[in-house]
Amino acid sequence: MFPLVVDDGNRRLLTEWLGQHPSYEAVDPADSIEETDFDVCIIDEAAFTQHLDVLRERKAAAAPALLPYLLLLPESGTGIIETDAGDLADNVITDAIDEIVALPIQQTELHWRLSALLRLREQSLTLRTRERELERQVDLFERAQDIANVGAWEYDVDADEALWTDEVYRIHGLPEDTMASPEASLQHYHPEDRPVIEAAFEAAVEDGDPYDVEVRLVGADDTERWVRTRGEPKYTDGDLTHVRGTIQDITQRKERERDLQRIKQAVESAGHAIYITDPDGVIEYVNPAFEEMTGFSEAEVIGETPSVLDSGEMQDGYFERLWETVLSGDVYKDEMINRRKTGETYAAMQTVAPVTDGDDIHAFVAIQDDITDRKERKQTLSRREQAISEAPVGISISDPDRPDNPMVYVNDAFVEITGYPREEAVGRNCRFLQGDNTDPETVARIRKAIDAAEPVAVEIRNYRRDGTEFWNHLEIAPVTNDAGEVVNYVGFQQDVTDRKQRQEQIAVLDRLLRHNLRNDINVIRGHAEMIAADASGAVSASADTILDTSDQLLGLAEKERHITELLIEKPTYSELDLCAHLRDVASAVESEHPDASVRVSCPDGLTIRPTTQFGRAITELVTNAVVHNESPSPDVAVTASRTDGAVRIDVADTGPPIPEMERNVLTDELEQTPLYHGSGLGLWLVNVIVTRSGGVLSVAENSPTGNVVSIELQQ
Repeated sequence: MFPLVVDDGNRRLLTEWLGQHPSYEAVDPADSIEETDFDVCIIDEAAFTQHLDVLRERKAAAAPALLPYLLLLPESGTGIIETDAGDLADNVITDAIDEIVALPIQQTELHWRLSALLRLREQSLTLRTRERELERQVDLFERAQDIANVGAWEYDVDADEALWTDEVYRIHGLPEDTMASPEASLQHYHPEDRPVIEAAFEAAVEDGDPYDVEVRLVGADDTERWVRTRGEPKYTDGDLTHVRGTIQDITQRKERERDLQRIKQAVESAGHAIYITDPDGVIEYVNPAFEEMTGFSEAEVIGETPSVLDSGEMQDGYFERLWETVLSGDVYKDEMINRRKTGETYAAMQTVAPVTDGDDIHAFVAIQDDITDRKERKQTLSRREQAISEAPVGISISDPDRPDNPMVYVNDAFVEITGYPREEAVGRNCRFLQGDNTDPETVARIRKAIDAAEPVAVEIRNYRRDGTEFWNHLEIAPVTNDAGEVVNYVGFQQDVTDRKQRQEQIAVLDRLLRHNLRNDINVIRGHAEMIAADASGAVSASADTILDTSDQLLGLAEKERHITELLIEKPTYSELDLCAHLRDVASAVESEHPDASVRVSCPDGLTIRPTTQFGRAITELVTNAVVHNESPSPDVAVTASRTDGAVRIDVADTGPPIPEMERNVLTDELEQTPLYHGSGLGLWLVNVIVTRSGGVLSVAENSPTGNVVSIELQQ
């Protein structure tokens, strides 16, 4: 209470009254009225006139709260107050003064007046507090609308009127001057979802059923969003009068849910094992791939730690390093050896990442990739690479997708054979090894095979880095991918210079020996023929023996020529119409031996792929069967058949049994010595040819007499 009284008499009366009413506290004036706090100001006419402007400012500043002023006036002055500015009418009193007390006044009435003013003051303060709280709540509600994208609405059932907040308009994409109504809202829901919200709203209005649904809404701007709308009936005196509710834009939440669902589906269908632990490392989740990879079911590992997978094969300190890394907030990635439920170990590439919320770790995610097969393949590949690198033959790999099909790899043996370091060989076509004496036809064979993506094997004259020649046994094969496309060519090089030189020396020696042998034997035969013509008796018989022996030696020399050619030359293979060939051999033998009969039995269309020398082996067998038959009309049966993926050729005669020594030569069962001056040499030649053709030669007795020589070739 602030007394502002100028008149001494008024001041004395007021002081006396305040002294008798200790429930009121008088506030001494400060330096100025502006700096004095009070709930009621008691003022007389003189002070009022003096401080009118300040008092008005204080009253206006306190609004909307009431700051009451009580004016003390003599009973005669209640109408007009005189001031320096002139007379103040009643409107001034009404504007500035809340209560007027005519003096003198009884204490009871003054007390009543002051109490009433204080009650008004308290009520105004309470009202202001409530208004501020309401403003705060409204502001909070508006902010909540903005933050949570929630709008509020109300529908008056009796009046058929609706009220929307600003957020409801925004969610619908409608201007705020749009008439709010259930129809205006319903027409914007997605056609597929509209029946759902219509039924829910009607049930709320007609039956008082609350609802809470999530549906799609198509705004006036044609943007589609998900909303959660709720409705709750309100009753007055038992009657349903209103339906109030909210509508919330949950598009982002729906998108997050879809993202989370996609993530869950990805995790569930991932080929990698994934498990999640709490901050203490206790497993809380595993995906199906984890179960498949480890053999442990979800129920068996939930609540356990990853130690159930511990194989005991990790190095000391491994797990300490893992925990140190992830607890610091970093990702840990390394190979490890784990144990399946069966006890079997497997290699895994494991990544462990902390899941953080700020600085706090609330989970760990671990991903495992089973790399057991990959490591085994890598080890196998490493061993293969080592084998290729250390192979005793030169190996090169070229890339046909690059211009000129250059080599992209050469091994150590290639470097040793050619003398070219890797850096000079890689990136070049292998033709740089060719030179002046390289056979053009051989080069053409190689080019033709590569163009046709076919393997090829040749012996070609190449040149080392120092310019020296060497014979290169070269094999080139295409390497294809799953689509059958050639991705590389691999070449194998072998220095066969020494063998070629030996072959050439053997060929020269063979030609010399056979030439000299034929000449010398022909000289011997000439002398023997002269002796046989002039002599008789024992001398004539000796001359005939010399002639027979000479013919045998000439035949032996011819066989030796074929054997030498066979041993020197690399075998080549070609398709052979077996039936036609057998009939040709039979016809040729019968022409040379008219008394002989060679019968052929062969199903039409029977083909084989033997060496090009195979025909001589058949001729040798049929001829021997005729020549060594003591019958004047030798009979030989040649039969061909197909059985279980093999072709069988039988040459059967009725002559004397093949001597055991020759059988041994034929089958290579015993070590052979000088072949008894050539005995069995022809059969030995047959065996070599058949073996090179991938076949097997065997001998059996014919019934009732004779021999059966059989050849079996795998198809």
